[in-house]
Amino acid sequence: MAALLLDANRAVSIERLIDVVWDQQPPGTARQQIQNRVGRLRALLGDSSTERIARAGGSYVLEVSEDKIDGLRFRGLCAEAEQARRQGQPERAANLLHRGLNLWHGAALQDVDSPALRGEAVRWEEARLRAIEMLVELEFSHQRHTAITADLRTWIQHYPYHEGLHCRLAEALHAGSRTAEALQVLQELKVRLARELGIDVGPGVHDLQRRLLGTTAETDEPAHLSRQAAEAIHRALTETTQALKVLSSAIANY
Repeated sequence: MAALLLDANRAVSIERLIDVVWDQQPPGTARQQIQNRVGRLRALLGDSSTERIARAGGSYVLEVSEDKIDGLRFRGLCAEAEQARRQGQPERAANLLHRGLNLWHGAALQDVDSPALRGEAVRWEEARLRAIEMLVELEFSHQRHTAITADLRTWIQHYPYHEGLHCRLAEALHAGSRTAEALQVLQELKVRLARELGIDVGPGVHDLQRRLLGTTAETDEPAHLSRQAAEAIHRALTETTQALKVLSSAIANY
């Protein structure tokens, strides 16, 4: 059924279905078993006039209205969103992307254990990630950081190694006066990459962490001092200078 759905309204050969089910080691009765399984799928669909599996020579076609397949609806909404973005309609584009992403429930083909379909799953996940990244950029460009914070938390659970999404979540939290939580998000990412992959985060994460801490990349010193802090430092330097003069005079007279 997964193979037929991925190519809805297009012919899928029996050979392709055999590869999907058994990969490289099909039994001698593979063709007959495919026919039997398609028969059971037909029985599950019943006498529906809008969804049926038709035979087309040595292939099968799942005939179904495209608006009933979430994947195809998602793809259509993303195409509309891209067009709206190019036409200078960011709010409409963001709404379309939200609608498309809300159609997802878990990973692509997560219950289908078929090596022949892994590439398809990767392609769908890449399309989902592109939609997420476009939506985040649209929301951030209109200063809607807090509106997408909850979604970002969900997405980093699905993409636990994606540094860009973690940085965006940290920025959104910081914009909402939740800097401590923002720093925790970045620290947890650093620990996870080191522990599970044995690598360090990229410079973008380090730069953001320094920025949230109020330090510069070159010196790790405070980038901005309050007036009170500056005055305190000035007093300390003045007192130190005076003390050094006294000590120098004492040494000279010793």
